[in-house]
Amino acid sequence: MTMEYKDKLKQEGYTRYRGAVDASVYEYFNCDCSWKAQWYLKKGHYRCCGCKERCETRDPEGFQLFLDLG
Repeated sequence: MTMEYKDKLKQEGYTRYRGAVDASVYEYFNCDCSWKAQWYLKKGHYRCCGCKERCETRDPEGFQLFLDLG
């Protein structure tokens, strides 16, 4: 049995990115199916498993930043 890509990402320590992603990110990747995007994050590395392209980037531009208020 093959493991789904998002399950593999979770095993590698990635967590689901639930922040807003700007349209410029999808334009950069020339994405035709941004509505299917599911981004995961690990130490500033973003990966998408919304389609077979499996886009990835380390550039945080276009990803909503979160403040650590702890």
